[in-house]
Amino acid sequence: MTQDVFIVDDKHPEDLAMLQALYSRSPASVVTHLEKLKQTGSGKFMSQYYVGYGHASIGDCGATTAFIEQVSMLVAKAVQDTPLYNGQEASTRYLDFSKQKVIDPYNHASSAAIQEKWQAIYNSTLSHLIDGLRKQRPFDPQSYKNEKIWDNTLRARAFDIARSLLPLGTTTLLSWSTSLRHARDHLRKLKHHPLPEVREVAQNLFIKLHERYPNSFKAEDMAESNSARDNYSEKLSLQNNFLSPEDAIQRFGIKSYDMARLKVGELLVCKNTVDLDGLIHFEKDALMSRPAYSPLPWRLESYGRYNFVFLLDFGSFRDIQRHRNAVCQIPLIDGRFGIHPWYKKQFAELMSKKDFASLMRDIEDQFKSIKNLKDIKTSPALNQYLYPMGTMGMVHVSYSVPETVYVGEIRSAKTVHPSLRPIAQKMLEVLARDIPGIALHGDMGEDDWSPKRGEQTITSKDQA
Repeated sequence: MTQDVFIVDDKHPEDLAMLQALYSRSPASVVTHLEKLKQTGSGKFMSQYYVGYGHASIGDCGATTAFIEQVSMLVAKAVQDTPLYNGQEASTRYLDFSKQKVIDPYNHASSAAIQEKWQAIYNSTLSHLIDGLRKQRPFDPQSYKNEKIWDNTLRARAFDIARSLLPLGTTTLLSWSTSLRHARDHLRKLKHHPLPEVREVAQNLFIKLHERYPNSFKAEDMAESNSARDNYSEKLSLQNNFLSPEDAIQRFGIKSYDMARLKVGELLVCKNTVDLDGLIHFEKDALMSRPAYSPLPWRLESYGRYNFVFLLDFGSFRDIQRHRNAVCQIPLIDGRFGIHPWYKKQFAELMSKKDFASLMRDIEDQFKSIKNLKDIKTSPALNQYLYPMGTMGMVHVSYSVPETVYVGEIRSAKTVHPSLRPIAQKMLEVLARDIPGIALHGDMGEDDWSPKRGEQTITSKDQA
C-alpha cells in the first residue's frame, strides 16, 4: 500500500487548525480538504466548532508566536509560568542591561530613587568586576582559541555576577510560541494575576490575538465577569501565581533547624510520594543501563514525584523554571533571605576591600529603603519590582525521577550558573542514595569556570 505524506506549512494558523480537525470527521485526503478550505474558508468553522461549540482540541492545531518587549522580568516569568511555554528571553549573561528601562510599580519618587540607585550600583560594579577578572584570569592561549573568546568568557562571568544587582523591575524581551488554544487559556489565567503590569500585558496580547484570529478568541474572554470561573481564579490569584515562604513552611512543616539547613545551601527533600521500591524492583534495567544523554522512559513518571525545597536567587530561578515538565512555582521575593552568598563571594574576590565594603553598605541601605517606604501603599507582590535578581526566595519544585535526572544532569554542567549548580548536584546525590546503582552522568566537580561560556553566543560570520 502506497503511503502519502504531505507537509503543509504555508497556511494561516486557523486554516491549519481546520485542515487537521477535518480528519476527525472525514477520511478524505488533506488534498481534498485543502480544496474545501479554498471554497469555504476557516473562519466560520473555527468560530462554530472551536469557540462556539467548545471543541477545544481544534485550537491546539493552530499555532502563533508573540514577541513581547519592554516588560519587567516578573511579566516574563508570568508568561512562562505554564508547562506548555515555548520561547526565548533576553539573557542577562550575554547582554549588558545597564541601559534597559526599569519599571517602578508605585510611580513614586521614593521607589523611583531605589530603582535609579540599583542601576547606578550595577553600572559601577560591572566595570570593577571586568577589571578584577582580567587580573584574576589573564589570557591563556592553551585555554582559549583566541582573545575574543577569552574576553567573551570574562564578560559572561561579569554579567553573571552583576546581574544580582539588577532589580526585578528591569525590562526584558521574550517570545512566546503557542497554540491558539493555550494562548486563550493562559491569558484567561493571567487576566487575574496579582500584578497590574501582567494583567495589562495579558489584555494587550489578547487584543492583538483577537485582531489576528477573530474566529478563535471571544471578546468576552477577557472582560470583567462575575462568572464562577472568574471568581474562583480571582480568589486564588496570589497563591496560584506566587509561592510565599509562609505557604512553603506550612505545607512542608519546615522547622527552625530546617531553615538553618536551607540558609547554608542544603536541600530539603520530601519523598513520601515516590515509589522507590517499585522503581528498584521493576525498573532496574532502565535505571542502571541508561547511557549519557538518553532520557529515561516516560512510563517512569508514574512512580511519583519528589518535592524539593531550597533557597535560590531569582536570577537562577529563571533557569530552573525553564524545565516545565514539573511544578515550579514562582517564589515571592520579599528580601528576608538576602543576596545569595555566591555573589558576595565574587564581589569580595574581584573588588578592592574599599569598593567591596562600599557595595555591601549600598546593598544593605537599598534593602532597608524598600522595607521603609513611606507615603506609599505597598504590597509584597509589588515590592518585588524593587529587589535585585540576586535576592533569594524559597523555591519548591516537584519532580518525577526522570525529571530529577534530567534537571540534575543538565544543570550540574560547568556552563550553568554557579548558584544553581550545587542544587542540581544535590538532587543527583539524593537519587544516588535512594536508588543504588542508578546511572547518573552529571558533573559533580567543584570548579565552575568554563571557557565554553565565551563560545555560547549567536554572532554573524563577519563578527565571529
